[in-house]
Amino acid sequence: MDELTSLGLILLLALLAGHLVKVVRVPEVTGYILAGIALGPSVLGWVSAENLSALQVLSEVALGLILFSVGSVFEFSRFRHSGRQILYLTLSESILASVLVTLGILALGQPWQVALLLGAVSIATAPASTLMVIRECDSAGPLTDNVLGIIAVNNLFCITVYALVAATIDLATGLEGTSLIDAVYRAAYPFVWQLAGSAALGYLVGLMLAGWSSRVTETGEVLILLAGSILLCVGVARVLDLSPLVASLAVGATMVNLAERSRRLFDTLSGTDPPFYAIFFVLAGADLDLTLIPAMGVVGLVYVVGRAVGKFVGAVAGARWMKLLPAVQRWLGFSLMAQAGLAVGLTIAINQRFETFAPIVSTVVLASVAIFEMIGPISTRFALVRSGEAGRQSPDTHASLEV
Repeated sequence: MDELTSLGLILLLALLAGHLVKVVRVPEVTGYILAGIALGPSVLGWVSAENLSALQVLSEVALGLILFSVGSVFEFSRFRHSGRQILYLTLSESILASVLVTLGILALGQPWQVALLLGAVSIATAPASTLMVIRECDSAGPLTDNVLGIIAVNNLFCITVYALVAATIDLATGLEGTSLIDAVYRAAYPFVWQLAGSAALGYLVGLMLAGWSSRVTETGEVLILLAGSILLCVGVARVLDLSPLVASLAVGATMVNLAERSRRLFDTLSGTDPPFYAIFFVLAGADLDLTLIPAMGVVGLVYVVGRAVGKFVGAVAGARWMKLLPAVQRWLGFSLMAQAGLAVGLTIAINQRFETFAPIVSTVVLASVAIFEMIGPISTRFALVRSGEAGRQSPDTHASLEV
């Protein structure tokens, strides 16, 4: 099947799956993922591995748009009042999940490098599926605001921890055959380049977008400007071996703080990006290899349980320590289960950088992603509905952070 036919089939079946899952009150994103699994090589094979490879660029663009939207939570006038709270909550849930996974893997006798890599990857919470469930539920309130802030800071923290772990492994390996200065340079350079370089790229693109947005009035022109900016950001990040995720997040954060009419741009995007969301999640589902689930073994089970318990307990403990509202304390942990894009991206990076440890890390992470991407959106929707925040969002509060 050629790529255009696959793309048309993906969009139509995504629409059908989205309607079907509503009958059983399951989030649309779960329907998209299940549709992708059915279409992909694991089941029917209508979308082949070659199709997935050819359409991968659409997934990257969609993820860029999603992270651009998430970046809006960094609006300074709002984030300065709640930034400390968001940071503490993120550190609480992230560190506990990472520690439980790392210690569990070490207890099984795995190499410390594997334990640290899996511990770093376990931090990631999927912004795409979480944001889509929030939109679908029209959710607004303290829980929603905290979740939006956490998924933004969480991904930055995950990338930082992974970079430090990778640098530590490189440094330990490099000391065996080279000078200390060379080993430190090889270990530190990717860390600084990935974070500082990606943020700088996003800031520059955000500056361009903020300056140009004041001259754009028509909706069609706004869409052209947004699409062009995100495509440029993602493309340049790929060429320069930077992180498209961090760069796209930085574009949104820069634009929302510099452009007076930024909310109009975000609202315009939220009304036109559903096809990209559908493509992203169907392709993500099609890319899931269900045969890895039985193969992940005890290590995978420890990873799944350790991450889930760490996220839940860490979020609840952090919310109670911060003395947040009872609804936030009770349901925040359920909202942070999803894991997908960043975890897969880090797995690819591990495959390229650490061939010795890649097989077990890849099997465990990719198998667990298949699990978390199916239960995560359902868990998030459950939390939003039970907290009473579903259906409370008005058009002018979309994606805001008002804690």
